[in-house]
Amino acid sequence: MATGCAVSVIMSVYNGAPHVYASVQSILRQSFTDFELLILNDGSTDNSSQILNSLADCDSRIRLIERENRGLVASLNELIAAAKSPLLARMDSDDIAMPDRLARQVDFMAANPVIGILGSNTHDLDENGFLQSAVETYPLSPEDARVGLRSGPPVCHPSVMMRTDLIRSLGGYRAAFRHAEDYDLWLRASSVTDITNLPQRLLLYRRSPQQISQKHAAEQAKAAAVAWLDHVRCGEGRASLFDDMPHLPHYDDLDALFGNDYASAYVRRKVVERMRYSNEMLKGPEFSMMLHQVRAGEGFDGIGRTILRLGRKGRMVRAVVLASAAAGILISGS
Repeated sequence: MATGCAVSVIMSVYNGAPHVYASVQSILRQSFTDFELLILNDGSTDNSSQILNSLADCDSRIRLIERENRGLVASLNELIAAAKSPLLARMDSDDIAMPDRLARQVDFMAANPVIGILGSNTHDLDENGFLQSAVETYPLSPEDARVGLRSGPPVCHPSVMMRTDLIRSLGGYRAAFRHAEDYDLWLRASSVTDITNLPQRLLLYRRSPQQISQKHAAEQAKAAAVAWLDHVRCGEGRASLFDDMPHLPHYDDLDALFGNDYASAYVRRKVVERMRYSNEMLKGPEFSMMLHQVRAGEGFDGIGRTILRLGRKGRMVRAVVLASAAAGILISGS
């Protein structure tokens, strides 16, 4: 691959005006300087365009693409196709990179050619920009990352550095797994490369009620569960079902698609497990899925805490209904 620099940092922006300036500046001020910053303005309707054009006018390392809105998956794939470097570094428009992030990741990738995807630990920022206690850690060996894939992403998506040829060979991100496109990519990559993380916290990762894991928790949980089933299928030597599929089928169609009688139940169960921690899902239509599972005798860990959470959020009717369903199961089983 002909390259003009060592790293292509790729950032998709959609209505990122509140934080994008600081995010871009955190890349431009890296101690490692041999990079291009590819930014795609995905049809923003705020003043992101003005901010990004002003930044691009001041630094030739920025390549700015602007077009109508097509969504994150299409934007990331377009950025991957446009990249001119052998390494890709992901960055989100509301996060902050520590000054030595790129330097540490480039050095590690150079010294460890078997690693195809490298993340880092992170610090969390709340929606007001205040630093939160650092609790979560990501696996620090390929073996631990491989084991951890069953439970979820082994890396924080905006913290990763990836080998460009590897990601292109995998076909990039897949449209069917919208809101869990990163997890699907890590699962597919794990079959051909090693994944790990640096122990340093090299990214300030912003958490807010507006992020995908909160606003689209049900869709994300469903996509992640289906991605795992497809990963298992591919591990058995069969072809993936989703290379050209634009979106996931309905829950009721999953058994026929996978050719078994447990795919739908597995995916529903994973969504209900995720609901325990999502206020958005507990107030949404997914509650009926949780209720059906409890009434069918397929309870879940933490049902008592979920009932209390519903009460604290003022959803007393749902709290009473769920408590009644759970009590009915206990009585019938006694």
